[in-house]
Parts: sequence; C-alpha cells; structure tokens
Amino acid sequence: MKPLSSVKFPHSVQLFKFCQKVLSERKNGKIHDQEVGEILDFNPSDCSHWKRGEKNVKSVFSLSKLSEVLDVDTALLHDLASGILTLDEAYYEYSEARDIKNCLSESKSHRANREYHERVERVRVFIQKLHEKAEYKTPPLYLPEVFRFFSYIRMQPVEMIEKLSRILRTKPGQYTIQFKKTELQPQTRMSIVQNFAKILLEGERHRFPELSSYSAEFMKHEELAFVAEMLIPRELLHNELKKLDPRRNLILELSSIFWAPKLLVAYQLQNILDARPVQNLDENEPSYKATRTANLEAH
Repeated sequence: MKPLSSVKFPHSVQLFKFCQKVLSERKNGKIHDQEVGEILDFNPSDCSHWKRGEKNVKSVFSLSKLSEVLDVDTALLHDLASGILTLDEAYYEYSEARDIKNCLSESKSHRANREYHERVERVRVFIQKLHEKAEYKTPPLYLPEVFRFFSYIRMQPVEMIEKLSRILRTKPGQYTIQFKKTELQPQTRMSIVQNFAKILLEGERHRFPELSSYSAEFMKHEELAFVAEMLIPRELLHNELKKLDPRRNLILELSSIFWAPKLLVAYQLQNILDARPVQNLDENEPSYKATRTANLEAH
C-alpha cells in the first residue's frame, strides 16, 4: 500500500483499517477485505479503491451503515473519516466505550452495596486532595503538575509504541509511563491517567492506606472513577455547565474545555444526573438544562 501521505483520501484508509480491526476482533480471526466492503455493498473494485484511499467514504449514509453493522458510535466514525482522530485514537475510544458500558451495567448490581460506594468515594476523596495539592482550579488539568508528587513515576514520550501509552517497571517501586511522541491528544491523556491509576491502585496501593485494601471485584470501578475524577472532577464540571449555552453541543464543548475524550465527559455527566435526584432540581436552572441536554445527546 502507498504511504498515506501520497494517497488521495488518507482518512478513508484509516476508516477501512478501523472497520477491518473491529470485524477481526469480533470474528477473532483474519478478515478479508471484501468482508469490509460488503457492509456498504461495495463490489471488489470499489472495496479495493476504498482500501487504497482512492475512494472517499464519509457520507452520512455510509457512516450510518457502518455504525449500525459494527455497533460503533457514528460520531466516532465521523471523527475518524474527517481526520479528527487517528486510527489508534479511534480504536482506543471504541474499546473504552465498550468497557465503560460494561462497567456501568455492572454498577447497577452494586447500587445497594455499601462497600462499592465507599470504595468509589475513597478514590474521589483521594483525587480531590491531590487536585488541592496541585492547586488545580481551572481546566484542563496539566498532568506534570500531578506527577511531580510521585517521584517513583515518570512520563516519557517515545517515537515507536503500539498503544497510546504503556507502563514500564524499571525496577522495584519505580515506573515509567511511555506515550507516543506527538501532540498530546485527549485519548492519550486518558490512557496515561489509566496507567497512573493502575500503578497507584494496584502496584503501589500499600503506600495509601486511605484507599483501603485491594479488591479485584471493584478494581475496574475504582480505576474508572480515578480517571474520570482526575481529568473531569465533578465540581469543576458542574461549574462549567453553568457557563455553557445548552443549545450547543455540550459534550463537544466540555471535551475541549477539559481536554478529555467525549466518552469520558458523557460518563461524568451521567454521574451528575445519577447523584442528583431530578425532583430536587430546579428545571429552570442552567446547570440542569445543560446536563439534561448533554445526557440526551450522549444517548
């Protein structure tokens, strides 16, 4: 295949690769090119043109059909087909959206579980104190301002890496979080914070007795709460909601403000709704209108 810089529609090439990757994961095996083209009723020639970037695939119809068959958010496919997201960033969001959905589904069974709520609250308090220490008051959060309090963890940009970020245990109790050496995008920031959470909540949890003991049952819920609260603390999110015009695309606006992926913004907005009973809200309050509108857009 030609280098992307020399093809006519490079973003369409990335879209093709993304579809192929999702189908391959679902099938748990190799996918033939035509299996991707058949989603849009392409003949072998059209499919080949799409794969090589000689055919621009970004119409509303095409993206809607791909979204339906692959069970992927249409907005995600649009961002990929428009060059807003790279292939790695898009696939990361796809995977994380699925994991968050599963986590939310599981959390329903824990609603009456006191331990679940206590553990998530401990994480929130831990992050809140960390933000206070870093004097974080205005979004977005600058990650080095937090990492400076953990001398045994460092961030390192690298040229070649398969994932958006990864953890290297350089020696006992010492870690390096490597990430792609490009302009730091919201998805990479989220990935870095996920690895940060894994180090603190799993590998070095003994340093923080306030978090209580390790529990495999609740770990992914704690990690998700850690990442969401670190990048989009609820109090700041609520403050920003009061400032926004609810007629605009709130998730997109908030994503830009907090420099965080849209799926994480949607998750935190849902947490705000779940935490505040609707009957106790003033429906004329801007924050209520904004949160309610964003919730509808997210679904």
